Amino acid sequence: MLLPSVSEAQKWKRNRVEYSFGIGATNFLGDLGGADQVGTNGLRDFEIEMTRMGAVLGYRYQLGESWFVRGNFDYVMVAGDDALTAEPARHRRKLSFRSHLLELSAQGEYMLVKQKSGHMYRLRGVRGKSWFRFEVYVFGGIGGIWFNPQSRNKQGDWVTLKDLNTEGQGLPGGPKDYTGFTVVMPYGIGLRRNLGGNARQGNWAIGLELSMRKTFNDYIDDVSTSYYGSDFIRAAYGDEAAYFADPSGVYTDHTKYGEPQQRGDKKDNDAYMMGIISLNYKPAKRRRNLPKF
Repeated sequence: MLLPSVSEAQKWKRNRVEYSFGIGATNFLGDLGGADQVGTNGLRDFEIEMTRMGAVLGYRYQLGESWFVRGNFDYVMVAGDDALTAEPARHRRKLSFRSHLLELSAQGEYMLVKQKSGHMYRLRGVRGKSWFRFEVYVFGGIGGIWFNPQSRNKQGDWVTLKDLNTEGQGLPGGPKDYTGFTVVMPYGIGLRRNLGGNARQGNWAIGLELSMRKTFNDYIDDVSTSYYGSDFIRAAYGDEAAYFADPSGVYTDHTKYGEPQQRGDKKDNDAYMMGIISLNYKPAKRRRNLPKF
């Protein structure tokens, strides 16, 4: 009597590997654009018009009955635009950006609710109550991203901002250059439903994940500290750098105000969130060649 239950409990060991591909929506939480309020990288600063797209390739390995590890490679597009917020100071700033992010991460996953199928009663001709048919899990991990903020110039062409030193990088009193790489911590919750199959044929599942990405950098949007006078930036780096440093044309001389004028908030690092629908596949288990009698 115990053999069937023991076999069912060890069923997960038959095939531990899973591959996944997903696409979905992304949104940036940083210094630019956002809700009609003072900026924050929290959910209160969500701006639906800045929703962009993302894609994920993943490898998942089952460590135990409820524990998994996985590696993900993500392509993420993020954007922000001060023209979309009615908050006066941010709207006057007239800054905007986009960036393509490449993310590589390792994550751990814990299954909160396991999927069950069938009916409570298995007697022929007797219909019982269906079990919950979804898995629910939480996950978290660590990784790294490469980013490259860009914005449109007066001619409408996309220009890379990092090398323009828009906050006076490299000038007296200016901040240090940023590298375009940073650590990221993904965390979130997911739902998964099996679509059918078995260990010998392969198994398909569909999933939905909602996640947040905490970063350790405030320059994903090229904005973090204070204005460095655009006249000084023009003299050092040219007209295009001066334009992107202050499209409003207000802060031409950062020394005349007596104290630095805020351009961004370096106390709040940038973040972004993702909603991904994925298709997941466990490949067929190879059968061992058994001796014939």
